[in-house]
Amino acid sequence: MEIEIFTLCDFAQDNQSKLTIVGTFDSISVKQFPVQHPSCAIACRLRFAAKEAGDHDFKLRMIDAAGKECIQPIQGNINIPMPANGQVVSINLVVNFNQLQFAKAGRYAFEMYIDGDWKTGLPLFVNQAV
Repeated sequence: MEIEIFTLCDFAQDNQSKLTIVGTFDSISVKQFPVQHPSCAIACRLRFAAKEAGDHDFKLRMIDAAGKECIQPIQGNINIPMPANGQVVSINLVVNFNQLQFAKAGRYAFEMYIDGDWKTGLPLFVNQAV
């Protein structure tokens, strides 16, 4: 399994296996805390080889700098079909977030697990604007 794309963005959607990503970012600046970020998304494109066909579990976590979960983990199962071309299958995952809350400035992170194993992560820096 390969992770081709794993990004935080303003908007993402899967449209008939085409992944649309708008406004990738890794930091936000806000005037005061606590704050709610109105809307964002995690966009992920996974590529599976024929030998990886079958069921796979995934989990997406959002954590703070201390490793504490900020939201309930998002979990699910994806069934990878045997590729028609005998080679690979690409799967898009889009997770939309509304009103993410941040109590204070700092480093946050999104982590992706597949079949219980950590696969990738990315930071989100929440900064105090001056």
